[in-house]
Amino acid sequence: MFRALAKTCIACAYSWTSVGRRQDAGSAALPFIVGYHRVVEDFDRSARHTIPSMLISSTTFEKHIDWLARRFSIISLDDMDQHLENGLHQRRPAAAITFDDGYADVYRNAFPILRRKGIPAATFVVTELIGSRRPQIYDRLFMMLSDRVAKGESPRLVALRLLRSLRLKSRAIENLKPQHDRPYAVMTLLLSRFPQSAVASMVAALESDTAQDASVLDELSPMNWDMIGEMQRNGITVGSHTRTHALLTSEQSSRVSQEVVESKQALERRLNTPVHHFAYPDGRCNPGIVEAVKSAGYKFAYTICQWRDQKAPNLTIPRKVLWERASVNVFGRFSSALMSCHAGGFFDSTSACEHDHSSRNPVGK
Repeated sequence: MFRALAKTCIACAYSWTSVGRRQDAGSAALPFIVGYHRVVEDFDRSARHTIPSMLISSTTFEKHIDWLARRFSIISLDDMDQHLENGLHQRRPAAAITFDDGYADVYRNAFPILRRKGIPAATFVVTELIGSRRPQIYDRLFMMLSDRVAKGESPRLVALRLLRSLRLKSRAIENLKPQHDRPYAVMTLLLSRFPQSAVASMVAALESDTAQDASVLDELSPMNWDMIGEMQRNGITVGSHTRTHALLTSEQSSRVSQEVVESKQALERRLNTPVHHFAYPDGRCNPGIVEAVKSAGYKFAYTICQWRDQKAPNLTIPRKVLWERASVNVFGRFSSALMSCHAGGFFDSTSACEHDHSSRNPVGK
């Protein structure tokens, strides 16, 4: 409670200072790019069985959009070339709206709002999942670990049993502190430390003896090609988010190349248009991965932090990921002051990026 109150007070003070107003108005050529994942009808209901920080309700999302539209010129990512050339000379700062992962609820709940308001956006999709009705691998892992918690088990101990059965080790899991022994923390460590093939084996082992809720699986389903095509025809740029949502810093270089090249080819073949935009899954990238994205032919690529590769700045464009609670003050109401802090980068300046963007391969650490 105290932390939320302090954050609200600081945000209000920041938004009223000259520094806050200048940054809110924008001074750099780069647009303020916001990123979302899922847009749901009822946040509290969906948060009971899926990852809360991936969610925003359609009501709150519309408040975000209206706030942005009052302060920024909302551009399409397809206009990025023109904006980077002329952005400093525009009267209003620019913003762009993006969605990661290709959830069908973006089509159902966000797309109608954007279309009604005439606002462009972009969606980065995982091509192997399109039309499959299969949830993302991290959603499946989170659900299985949460199921074990409901049964009174420790996520850490569940993970250690899985690692032993697969003859794998992780010092990070072994040394996890009790206060961090939660499904999301354990899920994040497993995804960070092991390639997707190993994580898939863990998920399969957990799912083999667990009945899954069909309604939850349906809620997590990805878009199909018809949905993506309709969005594209109505002002939504479609970009790549890899073939399988593998975290690229956990994969070997051959797999990285496969993920970025094959996803681009699949989209261009099906949509019959060039694909220029790429979003790194979970923002995980380093100079070697950036080079692979460049070699695949992408013109622009997007992270979720402030790290920039000086040799390829257009392939490490920062975004701000927002969710339901990102803009809510201590009273539980939408806060323009908090949105100003996000737009001005106030919260970014207080903490370093949680990801390692060096070329060191973290697999198995």
